[in-house]
Amino acid sequence: MKKTLLKLILSMFFMLSLLEIHADEGGLDLEMAFFKINKEVKSLNNEILSLKEENELLKETQRQNSEKIAKLFEIIELNSTENKKEEVTLKTDIEKNALKLYSDGKSQFVVGDYEKAIELFINYLENFPDLENVADSKLWLGRAYSRSEAYIDSKKSYLDFQSSHTNHPKYADSLYELSRVLIELKELNNAKLLLLEMIEGYPNHSLTKKANQLLLEL
Repeated sequence: MKKTLLKLILSMFFMLSLLEIHADEGGLDLEMAFFKINKEVKSLNNEILSLKEENELLKETQRQNSEKIAKLFEIIELNSTENKKEEVTLKTDIEKNALKLYSDGKSQFVVGDYEKAIELFINYLENFPDLENVADSKLWLGRAYSRSEAYIDSKKSYLDFQSSHTNHPKYADSLYELSRVLIELKELNNAKLLLLEMIEGYPNHSLTKKANQLLLEL
C-alpha cells in the first residue's frame, strides 16, 4: 500500500511537471491535462481500494489461522492432560494391586501358611520389581523360607536383601536372622562373622543381646 501511495505521489508530481512545462511553452491544453490527472487519480484510488480489501482479507485469514492454532494447542493440552490422568490412574491401580499382594503375603506368614506367603512374595518381586515394598518382600521371603526350613533359599533371599538395602531399617535384623539360617546350614564361621558385624555395628539394637548370647553358644 505504501508503494502504491508513493506511485500516486510520483505520478501527480510528474503530471504537474508536465503542466508546468506545457504552461511555459504556451501550448497547454489544461482541460485535457486535468482530465488525464483525474483519470490517473481514479485508477490509483481503485488500486488502493483493492489493496485495502486484500489487506482486510489477509487480516481475516490471519485471525482465523490464529484461532485454529489456539484450538489446536487446546486439543494438544487436553490430550496431554488426559494421558497424564490415565497414567496416574494406571499407576494407582498397579500400586494398589502390588500393596495387596505384599499385604496378603505378610498375612499368610502371620497365620503360618509359609508356602502361600512364599508364593505371594515371589509373585510380588516378579511383577513389581520397582515398587517400594521390594526390599521388605525380599526380607519376608527369607523369613518364610526359613520357617519352611528351606534354608538354602532363605540364605539366598537374605543375601539378596543385604546386597542392595544396607540402609534399610531392618538391615541389622537381617544379620541376626541370617546368622541363624547359617547355623542351620552348619556354616558356623560365617554365622559368627555376621553376629560380630551386628554387635559391633548396632550395639544398641534390640536384638544385640540375643546376638551376644547366640555367639557365646557357638
